[in-house]
Amino acid sequence: MAFTWTDKQNTPLTTSTPSNQLRKSIKAAAIGSAIGLGTLMSSSAMALKTDFGMEYRATAFGVTSDAFDSTDPGTSDTDTGFGHLIRVKANFLDEDTGISVYTSVELAGDRWVGDNHGAASPANDQAFNTGSRGDNVRLDLGYVQIPVGHTIFRVGRQATSYNNCFLVCDDRRDRVLMIQPLSKKTTLVALYDRRQDSTPFANQDNGDMTTLGITSKITDNWTAGLVYVQWMNNYEGMTPHPGGGAAPYVLNNVTLFSGYVSGGLGDVAKATLGFNYFTNGNVENGVDDQFFTDQSPSGYLRLEGDAGVVDWGLQYIMSKDGGLISPGFDTYSSLINNNPDSTQSPTSMYRMGGTLGVKGYDEEVIAGKLTWNLTDKFAVTGAVGQLSVDNSVVDDDSMFYDLQFSYQVNKTLRTWLSVGMLEENKAGVLSSNGLVGPLPSAAFADDDVKAASLNMTVNF
Repeated sequence: MAFTWTDKQNTPLTTSTPSNQLRKSIKAAAIGSAIGLGTLMSSSAMALKTDFGMEYRATAFGVTSDAFDSTDPGTSDTDTGFGHLIRVKANFLDEDTGISVYTSVELAGDRWVGDNHGAASPANDQAFNTGSRGDNVRLDLGYVQIPVGHTIFRVGRQATSYNNCFLVCDDRRDRVLMIQPLSKKTTLVALYDRRQDSTPFANQDNGDMTTLGITSKITDNWTAGLVYVQWMNNYEGMTPHPGGGAAPYVLNNVTLFSGYVSGGLGDVAKATLGFNYFTNGNVENGVDDQFFTDQSPSGYLRLEGDAGVVDWGLQYIMSKDGGLISPGFDTYSSLINNNPDSTQSPTSMYRMGGTLGVKGYDEEVIAGKLTWNLTDKFAVTGAVGQLSVDNSVVDDDSMFYDLQFSYQVNKTLRTWLSVGMLEENKAGVLSSNGLVGPLPSAAFADDDVKAASLNMTVNF
């Protein structure tokens, strides 16, 4: 039985059979609410500006070398695989305050392991992103940007590259950052990173670092930058920790200077000179003076230009006493470095400048490349160079050769094929990459290493 009440004319009304007048009243109230809600939403929308995007990357790859032969009868000297990467991006700007939030979520970034990911993924953790394992959705970027006058503050997980990828390349950092313009041509940067904090109440594994940097446009054609980095002093002694527990963070109390200068040499070429210099450090492994306890320099000199439809490049790269070079630095070889932290390359098989301060461990690369721009969209690049390694016991040289075909289909879609070879080396060791995963053997003293990949990216 329905509840009843009366209107002004004492006409019985029920909740199940409203009168025309009540219908009109309900309709008017609904319209008023809609108008009010629409006004509220439109005012918010006017103040909030959004920007969405996505990135998709797919790769098919293969690596081979007799050096991968193993006594295990179940292994092979060749590996092939596929992988893909999907990132969805959303940025938000409050136009009234200028405060913005930047986000990127990695929906997938793994090597294909078959349909049954639940069973396969725990045992197969190869991924594009060295910090991402398996099929879990994860945060790629997430930070807030707050302008205060001409100063900008950023707090959260941020992307970072510096010194043409010589110090760091496409990495992700949990960071507090301040950007302070000093003039129209000079900018000061100060930041704090927490690189590691895996075990509570074990300060020796904390990776704290502070950075002060400056970039400046010296002339109309020349720019320069310099950063000073200091890791906090949370531990001093040997690793592993003599008392057990969490392993110490190996860069405790390390001091770093990294800088570059870049500019045009008339109409002929662009020159870039950069360096990393590590010193101090409290952590030792007791075997080979590792972990930057002494002076460890690295540097590069690069000349690049164009001659009509041909672009060219020459460069010299060196690392002394285990000096650091980012894995993402472009050596002109697809097998040496060229492996950004958060977007791995499956053909990168040798890491130059990755020993973290081994005294007496020296590496050099001399390389050149030519790119023929056959059309506005299609280009062919060839590169050749030499890798020299001296591990203080043995020294050896290896030639490398690379060929790449690249086609920019449209503004969104790009494809490329790369093929490379690195000759055998008695002093060096292979390090592989996040997509290929562990190698059967790191030594390649007896055979060349070859790798190829077919790639596609979509960005919008």
